[in-house]
Amino acid sequence: MYFLTALGLALIAAILWFFFRDRKALHLDILTIIYGASALMWLIDCIASSIKGEGFLSFEAKDGWISLATLGAGLFLWLIISFVLNNLKKEVKE
Repeated sequence: MYFLTALGLALIAAILWFFFRDRKALHLDILTIIYGASALMWLIDCIASSIKGEGFLSFEAKDGWISLATLGAGLFLWLIISFVLNNLKKEVKE
């Protein structure tokens, strides 16, 4: 479930970045990289689980919380990075 959530978020972020790439202040490229890296990390975890003999995807209750934590942490990190980068650009202009 966490892999599918991260993959979906990466796709949504990539689509948003594609349509709004002229708005550099949004830093959607960073959001796409964050969720893309998260999806890659969970993909490797799913492959390792299937090598061990477990299922490729898991739909347990704890996976929902992990998915929400991935969503929240990615958004929080993106907001902090965007805020810092936008403030640095303002300081350079002044």
